[in-house]
Amino acid sequence: MAFPIFQHLHEYLAKKGTLCGASIGWHCHLTDLTEIAAKTIVDLGAQLHLSECNASTTSASAVERMRQAGVQVYLGANSAKDVLDKKPLVISDTGFHLTNQYLAVADKEDNWLVGACEITTSGITKMRQQKLSIPVINLNDTTLKSTIENFHGVGDGLIECLSQISDKNFTGRKTAVVGYGQVGAGCAQYLKRIGASVSVIEKDPIRALRAHYDGYQLESLSEALKSTELIVTASGQPKVLSLEEWQAAADGLLVVNVGHFANELDIASLTRIANRKRISPAIEEFSVYKGSPKKIYIATEGQPANVVLLTGSDEPTLIHLTTEMLALAYLIELHKKGQNLESGEVALPRQIEELASLLALKALNISHNSGQLVNESCAKHDGDLESSTQTC
Repeated sequence: MAFPIFQHLHEYLAKKGTLCGASIGWHCHLTDLTEIAAKTIVDLGAQLHLSECNASTTSASAVERMRQAGVQVYLGANSAKDVLDKKPLVISDTGFHLTNQYLAVADKEDNWLVGACEITTSGITKMRQQKLSIPVINLNDTTLKSTIENFHGVGDGLIECLSQISDKNFTGRKTAVVGYGQVGAGCAQYLKRIGASVSVIEKDPIRALRAHYDGYQLESLSEALKSTELIVTASGQPKVLSLEEWQAAADGLLVVNVGHFANELDIASLTRIANRKRISPAIEEFSVYKGSPKKIYIATEGQPANVVLLTGSDEPTLIHLTTEMLALAYLIELHKKGQNLESGEVALPRQIEELASLLALKALNISHNSGQLVNESCAKHDGDLESSTQTC
Protein backbone atom coordinates (compact mmCIF):
# COMPACT_ATOMS: atom_id res chain seq x y z
CA MET A 1 0.00 0.00 0.00
CA ALA A 2 1.40 3.41 -0.99
CA PHE A 3 0.25 5.02 2.27
CA PRO A 4 0.56 2.29 4.91
CA ILE A 5 -0.86 4.21 7.86
CA PHE A 6 -3.15 1.32 8.88
CA GLN A 7 -0.17 -1.02 8.96
CA HIS A 8 1.52 1.26 11.48
CA LEU A 9 -1.73 1.71 13.41
CA HIS A 10 -2.20 -2.05 13.55
CA GLU A 11 1.32 -2.53 14.90
CA TYR A 12 0.70 0.02 17.62
CA LEU A 13 -2.72 -1.22 18.75
CA ALA A 14 -1.73 -4.88 18.50
CA LYS A 15 1.03 -4.29 21.06
CA LYS A 16 -1.50 -2.72 23.40
CA GLY A 17 -4.26 -5.27 22.89
CA THR A 18 -6.73 -2.42 23.34
CA LEU A 19 -9.43 -3.58 20.91
CA CYS A 20 -9.16 -7.27 21.75
CA GLY A 21 -12.63 -8.58 22.65
CA ALA A 22 -14.31 -5.17 22.43
CA SER A 23 -17.67 -4.74 20.70
CA ILE A 24 -17.82 -1.69 18.43
CA GLY A 25 -20.75 -0.12 16.54
CA TRP A 26 -20.09 2.11 13.56
CA HIS A 27 -22.59 4.08 11.44
CA CYS A 28 -20.78 5.18 8.30
CA HIS A 29 -20.38 5.25 4.53
CA LEU A 30 -19.70 1.66 3.44
CA THR A 31 -16.91 2.18 0.94
CA ASP A 32 -13.64 0.55 -0.05
CA LEU A 33 -11.82 2.75 2.47
CA THR A 34 -14.22 1.71 5.22
CA GLU A 35 -13.39 -1.86 4.29
CA ILE A 36 -9.70 -1.32 5.02
CA ALA A 37 -10.47 0.19 8.42
CA ALA A 38 -13.04 -2.49 9.27
CA LYS A 39 -10.66 -5.33 8.44
CA THR A 40 -8.00 -3.71 10.62
CA ILE A 41 -10.42 -3.52 13.54
CA VAL A 42 -11.53 -7.15 13.36
CA ASP A 43 -7.96 -8.31 12.82
CA LEU A 44 -7.17 -6.65 16.16
CA GLY A 45 -9.72 -8.91 17.82
CA ALA A 46 -12.76 -6.62 18.05
CA GLN A 47 -16.36 -7.48 17.18
CA LEU A 48 -17.46 -4.88 14.64
CA HIS A 49 -21.06 -4.03 13.70
CA LEU A 50 -21.61 -1.61 10.81
CA SER A 51 -24.74 0.22 9.68
CA GLU A 52 -24.99 2.23 6.47
CA CYS A 53 -25.52 5.96 6.76
CA ASN A 54 -26.29 6.48 3.07
CA ALA A 55 -27.42 3.75 0.68
CA SER A 56 -26.22 5.82 -2.28
CA THR A 57 -22.61 5.60 -1.10
CA THR A 58 -22.68 1.91 -0.18
CA SER A 59 -20.38 -0.34 -2.21
CA ALA A 60 -21.95 -3.80 -2.50
CA SER A 61 -18.59 -5.39 -3.24
CA ALA A 62 -16.99 -3.76 -0.18
CA VAL A 63 -19.89 -4.97 1.98
CA GLU A 64 -19.44 -8.53 0.73
CA ARG A 65 -15.70 -8.50 1.39
CA MET A 66 -16.22 -7.09 4.89
CA ARG A 67 -18.74 -9.81 5.68
CA GLN A 68 -16.30 -12.44 4.47
CA ALA A 69 -13.71 -10.94 6.83
CA GLY A 70 -16.03 -11.35 9.82
CA VAL A 71 -17.56 -7.88 9.99
CA GLN A 72 -21.29 -7.74 10.79
CA VAL A 73 -22.78 -5.34 8.22
CA TYR A 74 -26.41 -4.22 8.33
CA LEU A 75 -28.18 -2.42 5.50
CA GLY A 76 -31.44 -0.55 5.12
CA ALA A 77 -33.62 1.66 7.26
CA ASN A 78 -33.29 -0.56 10.34
CA SER A 79 -29.54 -0.96 10.16
CA ALA A 80 -28.84 1.37 13.09
CA LYS A 81 -31.30 -0.53 15.27
CA ASP A 82 -29.64 -3.78 14.24
CA VAL A 83 -26.29 -2.45 15.47
CA LEU A 84 -27.72 -1.22 18.76
CA ASP A 85 -29.37 -4.59 19.34
CA LYS A 86 -25.84 -6.00 19.66
CA LYS A 87 -25.15 -3.59 22.57
CA PRO A 88 -21.69 -2.46 21.47
CA LEU A 89 -19.40 -1.01 24.13
CA VAL A 90 -18.60 2.08 22.04
CA ILE A 91 -19.92 3.55 18.80
CA SER A 92 -18.77 5.97 16.12
CA ASP A 93 -21.42 7.92 14.28
CA THR A 94 -21.97 9.87 11.07
CA GLY A 95 -24.77 12.41 11.37
CA PHE A 96 -25.73 11.61 15.00
CA HIS A 97 -28.09 8.88 13.80
CA LEU A 98 -26.88 5.88 15.76
CA THR A 99 -26.26 7.88 18.94
CA ASN A 100 -29.64 9.59 18.76
CA GLN A 101 -31.41 6.24 18.46
CA TYR A 102 -29.51 4.98 21.48
CA LEU A 103 -30.48 8.03 23.53
CA ALA A 104 -34.13 7.54 22.62
CA VAL A 105 -34.31 3.97 23.92
CA ALA A 106 -31.57 3.75 26.55
CA ASP A 107 -32.68 2.65 29.99
CA LYS A 108 -31.06 4.96 32.53
CA GLU A 109 -30.59 1.97 34.81
CA ASP A 110 -28.83 0.04 32.06
CA ASN A 111 -26.76 2.70 30.30
CA TRP A 112 -24.58 0.11 28.59
CA LEU A 113 -22.85 2.39 26.10
CA VAL A 114 -19.49 3.67 27.35
CA GLY A 115 -19.18 6.48 24.83
CA ALA A 116 -19.53 7.61 21.23
CA CYS A 117 -17.77 9.64 18.55
CA GLU A 118 -19.37 11.99 16.02
CA ILE A 119 -17.58 12.98 12.81
CA THR A 120 -19.87 15.47 10.99
CA THR A 121 -20.86 19.11 11.35
CA SER A 122 -24.54 18.23 10.93
CA GLY A 123 -24.19 15.55 13.61
CA ILE A 124 -22.54 17.94 16.06
CA THR A 125 -25.34 20.45 15.47
CA LYS A 126 -27.96 17.80 16.27
CA MET A 127 -25.97 16.57 19.26
CA ARG A 128 -25.93 20.03 20.83
CA GLN A 129 -29.72 20.07 20.77
CA GLN A 130 -29.89 16.94 22.92
CA LYS A 131 -29.30 16.17 26.56
CA LEU A 132 -26.53 13.60 26.51
CA SER A 133 -26.47 10.70 28.95
CA ILE A 134 -23.15 9.46 27.55
CA PRO A 135 -19.86 11.12 26.56
CA VAL A 136 -19.64 11.96 22.85
CA ILE A 137 -16.24 12.84 21.40
CA ASN A 138 -16.44 15.63 18.84
CA LEU A 139 -14.17 14.42 16.04
CA ASN A 140 -15.53 16.88 13.49
CA ASP A 141 -13.81 19.85 15.11
CA THR A 142 -10.45 18.17 15.58
CA THR A 143 -7.55 19.66 13.67
CA LEU A 144 -6.98 16.62 11.48
CA LYS A 145 -10.64 16.12 10.54
CA SER A 146 -11.34 19.78 9.82
CA THR A 147 -8.12 20.82 8.12
CA ILE A 148 -6.96 17.60 6.45
CA GLU A 149 -10.04 15.57 5.48
CA ASN A 150 -12.71 18.29 5.35
CA PHE A 151 -10.53 20.95 3.73
CA HIS A 152 -7.99 19.11 1.59
CA GLY A 153 -9.75 15.78 1.16
CA VAL A 154 -13.07 17.17 -0.04
CA GLY A 155 -11.47 20.01 -2.00
CA ASP A 156 -9.20 17.62 -3.87
CA GLY A 157 -12.11 15.22 -4.37
CA LEU A 158 -14.25 17.98 -5.88
CA ILE A 159 -11.71 18.77 -8.59
CA GLU A 160 -11.33 15.12 -9.55
CA CYS A 161 -15.12 14.80 -9.50
CA LEU A 162 -15.47 17.71 -11.94
CA SER A 163 -12.94 16.14 -14.29
CA GLN A 164 -15.02 12.95 -14.32
CA ILE A 165 -18.47 14.43 -14.80
CA SER A 166 -17.88 17.51 -16.95
CA ASP A 167 -16.01 18.30 -20.17
CA LYS A 168 -15.64 21.94 -19.10
CA ASN A 169 -12.35 23.50 -18.18
CA PHE A 170 -13.33 25.73 -15.26
CA THR A 171 -10.35 28.06 -15.61
CA GLY A 172 -11.75 31.59 -15.70
CA ARG A 173 -15.33 30.37 -15.33
CA LYS A 174 -17.63 31.73 -12.63
CA THR A 175 -18.21 29.32 -9.77
CA ALA A 176 -19.78 29.68 -6.34
CA VAL A 177 -19.48 27.77 -3.07
CA VAL A 178 -22.43 27.78 -0.68
CA GLY A 179 -21.20 27.48 2.90
CA TYR A 180 -17.74 28.45 4.17
CA GLY A 181 -17.05 25.92 6.84
CA GLN A 182 -13.89 23.87 6.40
CA VAL A 183 -15.45 21.81 3.60
CA GLY A 184 -16.61 24.89 1.69
CA ALA A 185 -13.30 26.67 2.29
CA GLY A 186 -11.42 23.69 0.91
CA CYS A 187 -13.64 23.56 -2.17
CA ALA A 188 -13.13 27.29 -2.78
CA GLN A 189 -9.36 26.96 -2.41
CA TYR A 190 -9.10 24.02 -4.78
CA LEU A 191 -11.35 25.72 -7.37
CA LYS A 192 -9.09 28.77 -7.14
CA ARG A 193 -6.06 26.53 -7.73
CA ILE A 194 -7.43 25.45 -11.12
CA GLY A 195 -8.06 29.06 -12.09
CA ALA A 196 -11.81 29.30 -11.54
CA SER A 197 -13.40 32.60 -10.54
CA VAL A 198 -14.82 31.79 -7.10
CA SER A 199 -17.44 33.56 -5.04
CA VAL A 200 -18.74 32.50 -1.63
CA ILE A 201 -22.29 32.51 -0.28
CA GLU A 202 -22.27 32.50 3.51
CA LYS A 203 -24.85 33.84 5.99
CA ASP A 204 -22.71 33.51 9.09
CA PRO A 205 -20.87 36.85 9.52
CA ILE A 206 -17.73 35.30 11.02
CA ARG A 207 -17.31 32.83 8.18
CA ALA A 208 -18.20 35.50 5.64
CA LEU A 209 -15.47 37.77 7.00
CA ARG A 210 -12.99 34.90 6.88
CA ALA A 211 -13.94 34.24 3.24
CA HIS A 212 -13.36 37.91 2.43
CA TYR A 213 -9.87 37.90 3.91
CA ASP A 214 -9.16 34.61 2.16
CA GLY A 215 -9.66 36.54 -1.07
CA TYR A 216 -13.16 35.57 -2.22
CA GLN A 217 -15.99 37.76 -3.45
CA LEU A 218 -19.05 37.53 -1.21
CA GLU A 219 -22.39 37.25 -2.99
CA SER A 220 -25.96 36.48 -2.15
CA LEU A 221 -27.27 33.25 -3.60
CA SER A 222 -29.72 35.15 -5.80
CA GLU A 223 -26.86 37.23 -7.25
CA ALA A 224 -24.64 34.23 -7.87
CA LEU A 225 -27.36 32.24 -9.64
CA LYS A 226 -27.70 34.81 -12.41
CA SER A 227 -24.38 33.99 -14.05
CA THR A 228 -22.69 31.15 -12.19
CA GLU A 229 -21.82 28.03 -14.20
CA LEU A 230 -21.06 25.84 -11.19
CA ILE A 231 -22.50 25.85 -7.69
CA VAL A 232 -21.00 23.66 -4.98
CA THR A 233 -23.18 23.22 -1.89
CA ALA A 234 -21.40 22.57 1.40
CA SER A 235 -23.69 24.18 3.96
CA GLY A 236 -25.15 21.23 5.83
CA GLN A 237 -28.55 22.93 5.57
CA PRO A 238 -31.68 21.51 3.89
CA LYS A 239 -33.15 23.01 0.71
CA VAL A 240 -30.37 25.50 0.03
CA LEU A 241 -31.49 25.32 -3.58
CA SER A 242 -35.27 25.15 -3.81
CA LEU A 243 -37.98 26.28 -6.22
CA GLU A 244 -37.11 29.99 -6.11
CA GLU A 245 -33.43 29.27 -6.76
CA TRP A 246 -34.12 26.85 -9.60
CA GLN A 247 -36.28 29.47 -11.27
CA ALA A 248 -33.51 32.09 -10.93
CA ALA A 249 -30.62 29.85 -12.06
CA ALA A 250 -28.71 30.56 -15.24
CA ASP A 251 -29.03 28.23 -18.21
CA GLY A 252 -26.47 25.42 -18.05
CA LEU A 253 -25.88 25.54 -14.28
CA LEU A 254 -24.08 22.50 -12.87
CA VAL A 255 -24.80 21.74 -9.20
CA VAL A 256 -22.52 19.52 -7.12
CA ASN A 257 -23.31 18.78 -3.49
CA VAL A 258 -20.49 17.80 -1.14
CA GLY A 259 -22.51 18.28 2.04
CA HIS A 260 -23.39 15.24 4.09
CA PHE A 261 -27.07 15.10 3.12
CA ALA A 262 -28.67 15.16 -0.34
CA ASN A 263 -31.46 17.36 1.02
CA GLU A 264 -29.30 20.46 0.49
CA LEU A 265 -30.86 20.29 -2.97
CA ASP A 266 -34.66 20.33 -3.18
CA ILE A 267 -34.78 18.17 -6.28
CA ALA A 268 -38.49 17.44 -5.79
CA SER A 269 -39.31 21.10 -6.46
CA LEU A 270 -37.12 21.07 -9.56
CA THR A 271 -38.91 18.04 -10.98
CA ARG A 272 -42.21 19.94 -10.73
CA ILE A 273 -40.99 22.51 -13.26
CA ALA A 274 -38.63 20.43 -15.39
CA ASN A 275 -38.30 17.25 -17.40
CA ARG A 276 -35.70 14.94 -15.88
CA LYS A 277 -33.28 12.87 -17.97
CA ARG A 278 -30.11 11.00 -17.13
CA ILE A 279 -27.34 11.89 -19.55
CA SER A 280 -24.46 10.02 -17.90
CA PRO A 281 -24.00 7.70 -14.92
CA ALA A 282 -23.31 10.67 -12.65
CA ILE A 283 -25.29 13.53 -14.25
CA GLU A 284 -28.99 14.25 -14.68
CA GLU A 285 -30.30 16.98 -16.96
CA PHE A 286 -33.38 18.96 -15.92
CA SER A 287 -35.03 20.82 -18.80
CA VAL A 288 -37.05 23.60 -17.20
CA TYR A 289 -40.29 24.30 -19.04
CA LYS A 290 -42.07 26.54 -16.53
CA GLY A 291 -40.86 30.12 -16.60
CA SER A 292 -37.62 30.77 -18.44
CA PRO A 293 -36.62 27.70 -20.52
CA LYS A 294 -33.17 26.40 -19.56
CA LYS A 295 -31.23 23.34 -18.53
CA ILE A 296 -29.85 22.57 -15.07
CA TYR A 297 -27.49 19.69 -14.36
CA ILE A 298 -27.31 17.83 -11.04
CA ALA A 299 -24.43 15.54 -10.08
CA THR A 300 -24.97 12.17 -8.33
CA GLU A 301 -28.66 12.88 -7.62
CA GLY A 302 -27.60 15.43 -5.00
CA GLN A 303 -25.74 12.88 -2.89
CA PRO A 304 -22.22 13.90 -1.73
CA ALA A 305 -20.45 13.58 -5.05
CA ASN A 306 -16.93 13.04 -3.74
CA VAL A 307 -18.13 10.09 -1.62
CA VAL A 308 -20.36 8.54 -4.30
CA LEU A 309 -17.58 8.73 -6.89
CA LEU A 310 -14.74 8.08 -4.39
CA THR A 311 -12.71 10.95 -5.82
CA GLY A 312 -9.61 12.58 -4.41
CA SER A 313 -6.59 11.19 -2.62
CA ASP A 314 -7.24 8.41 -0.11
CA GLU A 315 -4.75 9.85 2.34
CA PRO A 316 -6.92 12.47 4.12
CA THR A 317 -9.70 9.93 4.69
CA LEU A 318 -7.27 7.29 5.94
CA ILE A 319 -5.77 9.82 8.36
CA HIS A 320 -9.26 10.63 9.64
CA LEU A 321 -10.15 6.96 9.99
CA THR A 322 -6.95 6.40 11.95
CA THR A 323 -7.91 9.21 14.33
CA GLU A 324 -11.41 7.76 14.63
CA MET A 325 -10.07 4.32 15.51
CA LEU A 326 -7.67 5.79 18.07
CA ALA A 327 -10.58 7.70 19.63
CA LEU A 328 -12.56 4.48 20.01
CA ALA A 329 -9.49 2.79 21.51
CA TYR A 330 -9.19 5.71 23.93
CA LEU A 331 -12.78 5.22 25.14
CA ILE A 332 -12.28 1.46 25.48
CA GLU A 333 -9.02 1.81 27.38
CA LEU A 334 -10.49 4.30 29.84
CA HIS A 335 -13.35 1.87 30.46
CA LYS A 336 -10.92 -0.97 31.11
CA LYS A 337 -9.27 1.17 33.77
CA GLY A 338 -12.62 2.21 35.27
CA GLN A 339 -12.16 5.83 34.18
CA ASN A 340 -15.17 6.46 31.94
CA LEU A 341 -15.63 10.03 30.73
CA GLU A 342 -18.44 12.20 32.06
CA SER A 343 -21.56 12.59 29.92
CA GLY A 344 -21.68 15.42 27.42
CA GLU A 345 -19.67 16.72 24.47
CA VAL A 346 -15.98 15.84 24.81
CA ALA A 347 -12.95 17.19 22.96
CA LEU A 348 -10.47 14.63 21.68
CA PRO A 349 -7.22 14.87 23.67
CA ARG A 350 -4.45 16.49 21.68
CA GLN A 351 -2.20 13.50 22.34
CA ILE A 352 -4.46 11.29 20.21
CA GLU A 353 -4.17 13.66 17.24
CA GLU A 354 -0.42 13.88 17.78
CA LEU A 355 -0.18 10.10 17.61
CA ALA A 356 -2.34 9.93 14.46
CA SER A 357 -0.17 12.63 12.87
CA LEU A 358 3.04 10.79 13.71
CA LEU A 359 1.64 7.59 12.24
CA ALA A 360 0.76 9.55 9.08
CA LEU A 361 4.23 11.09 8.90
CA LYS A 362 5.75 7.64 9.19
CA ALA A 363 3.46 6.36 6.41
CA LEU A 364 4.47 9.32 4.23
CA ASN A 365 8.14 8.70 5.01
CA ILE A 366 8.55 12.45 5.27
CA SER A 367 11.08 12.52 8.08
CA HIS A 368 14.03 10.18 8.51
CA ASN A 369 13.27 9.99 12.23
CA SER A 370 9.49 9.65 11.99
CA GLY A 371 9.70 6.04 13.11
CA GLN A 372 11.65 7.10 16.19
CA LEU A 373 9.10 9.84 16.84
CA VAL A 374 6.24 7.33 16.67
CA ASN A 375 7.99 4.99 19.07
CA GLU A 376 8.61 7.86 21.48
CA SER A 377 4.99 8.98 21.10
CA CYS A 378 3.71 5.49 21.85
CA ALA A 379 5.68 5.51 25.06
CA LYS A 380 4.49 9.02 25.85
CA HIS A 381 0.83 8.06 25.34
CA ASP A 382 0.92 4.79 27.24
CA GLY A 383 -1.05 6.54 29.96
CA ASP A 384 -3.86 7.15 27.48
CA LEU A 385 -3.83 3.93 25.49
CA GLU A 386 -2.21 1.44 27.79
CA SER A 387 -3.46 -2.03 28.49
CA SER A 388 -2.19 -5.24 29.91
CA THR A 389 -0.08 -7.44 27.66
CA GLN A 390 -3.32 -8.99 26.44
CA THR A 391 -3.19 -10.42 22.93
CA CYS A 392 -5.79 -11.81 20.55
